[in-house]
Amino acid sequence: MDEIALLQQQLAAVQQQESALKLSDHNVIDLLMKLQQLNKIQVVHTLTGKQFLTPTQIEREIQDYVTLNAGRISMTELQQLINVDRSYVEKYVAQLARNKKNSSGSIYFVVNSGEEVVTNWYLDAIMEDTNTLLQESGTTTVGELAQQYGFTVEYMKEVVASRLGLILLAQERGNVLYTHSFVESQKAQIRGVFSAITRPTFVPDITRLYRFEEKVVDECLQELIQKRVLMGTLRGREYVPYVFIEAQRDSMYSFFQQNGYLDNARALQLQVARPYDFLKRRFPDAIPLKDCVVSHALHLQVEGSIEAAVNDASFVDLRTIVPSRVQSSDVAMLLSKSPSVARGSGGAYQINDVFAVSKAFLDASVEKLKQDASVKALKASSEQRNVVNSTLAKETSAAINKFDNDDDEDEDDDFGDKRGGKRGKKANKATGGGADDAGADKKSKRGKGGDKNGAEEAKSKGGKGKKGKKGKDGAAALSGPSKRSSASPTETMTIVPSHGTLFKLLVSWFPQLEDEDELLDGLANHLASQVETIYTSALSAALSSIIRGDAASLRELRKKFEDQFDDRFTLLSVFEKGFNKLTMSVDAKDKPGMEQLTVLETYLLESAGVELASLVTSFVAESNSLEMDGVPPFTPPADDAQASSASKVMASLSDENKKVLESNLPLSTANAIVRLWTFATAGRRSLGDFMLHVPVLADALSMPLRKLDRKKERQVIFGYRHIVTGELEQLGTDDIPATAARLLQLFFQQTTGFPATFPKDTLSFAPTVLNAFRASIPESPMAKLDAFAALAQQLSEQETSGFQEGNWSEVVDEIRALVLVKDIALA
Repeated sequence: MDEIALLQQQLAAVQQQESALKLSDHNVIDLLMKLQQLNKIQVVHTLTGKQFLTPTQIEREIQDYVTLNAGRISMTELQQLINVDRSYVEKYVAQLARNKKNSSGSIYFVVNSGEEVVTNWYLDAIMEDTNTLLQESGTTTVGELAQQYGFTVEYMKEVVASRLGLILLAQERGNVLYTHSFVESQKAQIRGVFSAITRPTFVPDITRLYRFEEKVVDECLQELIQKRVLMGTLRGREYVPYVFIEAQRDSMYSFFQQNGYLDNARALQLQVARPYDFLKRRFPDAIPLKDCVVSHALHLQVEGSIEAAVNDASFVDLRTIVPSRVQSSDVAMLLSKSPSVARGSGGAYQINDVFAVSKAFLDASVEKLKQDASVKALKASSEQRNVVNSTLAKETSAAINKFDNDDDEDEDDDFGDKRGGKRGKKANKATGGGADDAGADKKSKRGKGGDKNGAEEAKSKGGKGKKGKKGKDGAAALSGPSKRSSASPTETMTIVPSHGTLFKLLVSWFPQLEDEDELLDGLANHLASQVETIYTSALSAALSSIIRGDAASLRELRKKFEDQFDDRFTLLSVFEKGFNKLTMSVDAKDKPGMEQLTVLETYLLESAGVELASLVTSFVAESNSLEMDGVPPFTPPADDAQASSASKVMASLSDENKKVLESNLPLSTANAIVRLWTFATAGRRSLGDFMLHVPVLADALSMPLRKLDRKKERQVIFGYRHIVTGELEQLGTDDIPATAARLLQLFFQQTTGFPATFPKDTLSFAPTVLNAFRASIPESPMAKLDAFAALAQQLSEQETSGFQEGNWSEVVDEIRALVLVKDIALA
């Protein structure tokens, strides 16, 4: 309060003083401006125009305002406070910054592109604050400080660097500040974490997971590894402990020994870039492939599989031998290294990269292709023969008619008119237009000279000018059609199977190829050239046999048919005798028994009778080259010879096939075959009618029936008994009706001396057969047979207990022994 009072007194004293000279404001301003122009004084006019400031005053005010703002103020704010032009502010601030020794002892800095003024003690203060915060947090970045205090990063780095270790107690690593305690703590944590690592780990992952400082981690890891505090190594940015390297080596060796291979993908997972180089130090016999390494043991296993396929005349898919992880390209490379398939000189071929196919299997395929080619070529040649014969007949008939007409025109008028009239009348009566009819017609009209052939007559007239020329033309007309008809079709005909057809053929011959599409495709490509050659050669040979008029094959075909027909007819005759004996043993008043006789007679016709009818139809179709649906070939491929006859027998004769027979065969032959089928499959089934019709059929086929002698009959009876016994052995005891039927067939043959064939799907006939011969069989064997038939009937109808089912095999063995003895009365 005293100071304020003192100031008031001073102000009052000044106001009471009288001025000696009074100047106006404008005069004062003009005076100052003149002095400034004369460089007598330096003053700065304020923006309001009411004050003049000296440079010293401006500097003093700048220092005062900087101090009032805690050592930092912006140029804009200074300019507003001092109220002078900005250029003066910047000028005197720059002078203060250049003058390191000011009266106040402060050092001034112009920062942020000349926009702000700071003092050294301001920078010291913010570093002291930063140090305080840094000791608490442990780390900070220069960028964070620059953002916090509004400086550029570069300037902040200079500020930090000049005070590091003095005011700022920390370490700087790449624009990051760390306290000494923080670095030591990080090192301890890093040492603990990396000591616990047992597998390769990326250092950035650990840094991010545990929030380590990257610079500290990099420096610390190198130091710890060099001092062998950490037992491991750095591979780029990955830390690999030695314990993992040892486990990796043991794991790879163990896996390779147990599985026989090591793929590159697994090796990469185990951090091994070159697995073969890694393994060959311990396994020098390892085999490198494209995507894996295989052991010598696996190679030997592959070789063993190939040798087994060669010995079995089969094939093997090596993908099923090697582990599933081995790629197909590696399997192909491994197979190519096998000596069994090397350059095709071994016993196997490499098909479709991964299949080893034995040479014997391929040879068998080629043989079956040859057989199929022969059958198809024979069929195609037969069709071609019919076409050629039909064409020849038509063209030859036309040529002969033309030749006769030309010959008649050149005869003498009277003699020609007379003979021409006769020929015209007789020609109208002729039934055929072929060459033979025309020759016979000419012969019948030439009187005594008629015994000479037409060719000699034409030749004798050849010297008489015009007629001789016509004779030549007639001969040319007869020979021309044959050449045209035989040449043209052979050029366009082909029987080479397509890929799809070849697939079906191979699967039918070798069922193990089913669902092996890759192998089938490879086999088709491998056999392509041979298939073309085989089928083309077979077709050429078959067609050439037609051109040569080869009748040997037809004679052989007919002989084979007659032999088979005789065998089947003989067996059917023996069946008829046995059936007649059964018929005589059944009481005509026994209605159920007579019904079962009808069942047996129908089955006999539908089995043995249909087989005979099917044989005849197949022969007729092949010998006459007829296209008939569902008719099996009479000369099947050799591989079908062992197939069951049921697979080659027609069930019935369709209406379409009847039309084919009637339109291509003589009426008597066609009717005989159709009636044979009718007796066997339709109408009133009568074995006697069927057997009576067989001689009629043989006569229609111009085939003599061979007489059945006693010796051959015994051979047939004994052979059939052997066949039934073999079927019984192969059948086992699972199919109850079929087993019981065959045992009853043996019983029938044992009792009557004649074979029989019974239905295999029902046992309704069993009581009839047993009752027919009950009087001649001792009571004990008959009781066993009755019990056997009853048990079989119950088992087939599933009306038995588990005990009875288990007893079935024993009963079958007992009845088999009973029916195979020579005399059942002694059993």
